[in-house]
Amino acid sequence: MAIHVGKKIKEEVYRQRISITAFAKKISRSRNVVYDIFERESVDTDLLNKIGKVLNCDFFSLYSAQKEYSLEGMKTFNVREPETNYAKSSQESSLLHQNQLLKNEVAYLKKIINLIESKKTIKQKKAGKKK
Repeated sequence: MAIHVGKKIKEEVYRQRISITAFAKKISRSRNVVYDIFERESVDTDLLNKIGKVLNCDFFSLYSAQKEYSLEGMKTFNVREPETNYAKSSQESSLLHQNQLLKNEVAYLKKIINLIESKKTIKQKKAGKKK
């Protein structure tokens, strides 16, 4: 079964609710070229890599998961780029975002506690002076 990577890209763009104009701008292409990409069965590797980074998806894994060839005796490459941005799942991204929101909330609550404690200290000092 042949992979139609253009359809997979289209599905992901629509799943992420990215406008075609915004997506085109992010990959430095026109809207017409984006629609053309959606129709392609294959995409140049440099462009596919750029699209993968923008969409946070590893489209190359579609090909490596394909079972139309035997892996026996085939050389495999294990190359790790230092800054691969599309390895995170959407769930992981969501959890990281939620974690940052919680950290912000904790910092905000600490400020509130410090204000309350400083008001208590001021009231205690005033009460001490009255005696």
